Amino acid sequence: MHVVAGLNTGTEYYRAKYQSECIRWINENMAKHTESHNSRGDNIKVDIPEPLIIKHIKEKKS
Repeated sequence: MHVVAGLNTGTEYYRAKYQSECIRWINENMAKHTESHNSRGDNIKVDIPEPLIIKHIKEKKS
């Protein structure tokens, strides 16, 4: 199990079985299309409330 969590607050934003699902969630939910362009010509702005980390946690077995 992987968790997307805030680095400063420890707030848990998303849980998924695979790390790739967490990365996909960050890309889909923390990016906004704007009129500004970066050096590659893309028009995406990342709007993240705090630095995020992806942690691997062990699942609790009942």
